Amino acid sequence: MLTMTTCDVQSYRSAVSALAMQHLMLTAAMVVLFVCTKSYVNQLRRQHARCTVVIIGAGPVGLTSLIIASRNPHVNRIVVYEEASRLALVNRAHQIAFDRKTVLFLKGLDVDFDNMEGFFEKNIFYTRIGIFLEYLLNKLPRVPVPLDLKMETKFTRERVQEVETLEGRKVVLACDGSTGEAARLLGLSDEFEQNSCKAYGATASMDRADQCCVPMAERRYHGLIFDLAAYGIDTSDMQDASGFTLKLFGSSRYRYMSLAIPKSESMLVKNMRLILDRSMMRNIFIKCFNSCRASSESELNETWALRNMKFSPRLFDIKLFQRRETVAYFEDADMFVCAEGEAARCYNFQTGLDVNMALKGLMTLHGMLEMAACSQTEYDVMSAMVMKARDSAGISKVYLSKGLPQSIFSTSFS
Repeated sequence: MLTMTTCDVQSYRSAVSALAMQHLMLTAAMVVLFVCTKSYVNQLRRQHARCTVVIIGAGPVGLTSLIIASRNPHVNRIVVYEEASRLALVNRAHQIAFDRKTVLFLKGLDVDFDNMEGFFEKNIFYTRIGIFLEYLLNKLPRVPVPLDLKMETKFTRERVQEVETLEGRKVVLACDGSTGEAARLLGLSDEFEQNSCKAYGATASMDRADQCCVPMAERRYHGLIFDLAAYGIDTSDMQDASGFTLKLFGSSRYRYMSLAIPKSESMLVKNMRLILDRSMMRNIFIKCFNSCRASSESELNETWALRNMKFSPRLFDIKLFQRRETVAYFEDADMFVCAEGEAARCYNFQTGLDVNMALKGLMTLHGMLEMAACSQTEYDVMSAMVMKARDSAGISKVYLSKGLPQSIFSTSFS
């Protein structure tokens, strides 16, 4: 019969403990090695993850997207589809105005406003849209990634199939404006949310062919009250109201007027919303222009305005339209699709600073491209989409609360 002394038991227990400790240390070492290896592999995957960026539209939003994508280390190729010719782009004559925040953002992309035709006034940079596009187009030969610029090429269903067959992961940016069809062709829903800006407005535009396209600073006038007694409208209840705000903007040739007022139940506002009298609204805009025009501009007369001025026949509800679906991922084609600029959100009212809302969505594009290129799992894909969707919704939320007040009703210029 075998017997164990107290000393033997203690020795046995010590040996078992030592063996357990060895196993524990070995397991811990293997776990640490596995975690470090996985982390290293994931880091290598992120470093080498690449995607192709496809841009539809070579306007201010499209070309700015191109510059952003070209500076991203995860982008290995850029393809651009533009329906117009280069000559048509650089000859676009309408004015464009960048606010202070957008100017700082573009400067971060090495846009040199000191070497661009235009001028600053009250923190806003004014230029012709064709000049800005030509400046960006001239930067393209120096982009550090392969670029396929398809000018005079309309984006159709056949082009969608062409994009889907590109090798590897794709991020497609629909930057073809509010009337473009790229987002729908690529599979995004065509539904838009209509958000009231809690204001009424009317707009007018003039093409004065005898003038050249010289950028002009905007002019704002507040507290305007119109005497419309000749049209049977009582304006006595407006005496204590804040009145209308008029904004005059655009170049010396293409002149625009935006008339706005916060929602109210005054008789003047009600009648200007309900009465369809073109002569009344035309006379309002003629008087507004003649009272607020620059000293270098000649007065309008009714005969000229009748032939050449386009305008809203009555006040309408100013709304912001937000696309319900601004980002999607299609697994079969390994393709992200994003709507940018006015393809994602737009007003039914001109403010002269509309391009700034369009460019706001690009301020997070660098991060979105990185997340899209590096996504490995379904969770990663969803995280990239959620980030972009929240950013898009946030832009609309900010503009509903601050956009119209800052660009129209404010007496200061941001």
